[in-house]
Amino acid sequence: MKLQILPNWCKKLGLILFFSFFVLTGFEEFRAGWYSVEDSSPYKPVNQTQAEYKPYKVSEIMNNIGIHYFEMLGIIGMLIYMLSKERIEDDYIHKLRYESYLFSSIFWLVIAIIAYSFNENLKLSIDYFIYLFIWTYLITFFIKKRIY
Repeated sequence: MKLQILPNWCKKLGLILFFSFFVLTGFEEFRAGWYSVEDSSPYKPVNQTQAEYKPYKVSEIMNNIGIHYFEMLGIIGMLIYMLSKERIEDDYIHKLRYESYLFSSIFWLVIAIIAYSFNENLKLSIDYFIYLFIWTYLITFFIKKRIY
């Protein structure tokens, strides 16, 4: 069974989506690190000398939600790139796609099992694994395509 693959021009669209949203989220997280107070509660101190806490503003909460959607659009951009056809699409490229996907899947399943066996309370969001899976697939496909 062959998977319907997006046309070749979608590679450019996927790269533009990924890099634009990747840069935006990276810049926003970098900028937020300079003036935000890291705290596990939904409240932040008004200033360091007072024991009084003030809730986050609605704009700050919406900003965090926006970053999440920007990260998701970056992942979708990489997925579009990953599912786009090569210029010359033949059975050999399908075999390389399959082998790269198989390697990435098994590799990250083993990593997840090992991470869980050492620390069952590991709290990572799924986007870490998605990004790493897609990057592993793309790097493996690129290397296999250049070697063979």
